[in-house]
Amino acid sequence: MKLVEADTSHIPFLADHMRPADVMECAAIGRRPVSALTNALRSSLWALTAIVDDQPHAMMGVTSRSMVEAVGVPWMLGTERIYDHARDLVRYAPAILAEMHLTFDRLENLAAADNDRALRFLRHVGFEICAEPINVGGTSFVHFFKGAL
Repeated sequence: MKLVEADTSHIPFLADHMRPADVMECAAIGRRPVSALTNALRSSLWALTAIVDDQPHAMMGVTSRSMVEAVGVPWMLGTERIYDHARDLVRYAPAILAEMHLTFDRLENLAAADNDRALRFLRHVGFEICAEPINVGGTSFVHFFKGAL
């Protein structure tokens, strides 16, 4: 797996092969995979794509919730195949998160409460997960965060 600068050309493959948990999260916020990826990429300060065997299998980045309060919103959408490279993601995570923290003191977002793989990864790389779920679009989500409030 290698990380490259995210590009709109990566979106069609990712959207067509997106893991069901990510499709469900996108639907809960009223987006289809293509529009979720397009919007996330367009609004990100920067974004990366994980390439496996010359195909994009995850896109990740950070958007701003508040530049004044220094709160960023990390995101990642991918295919099932990215789980074959979980160790690579864990290995890259400290550098990616450090880059995000150059701009933002706090990183926070939501993940589906039943997205066990995502929540396990988030905990492993240092995010705290709030136990109290919230309902978004008929789906139960939990808040995750890292850094000062």
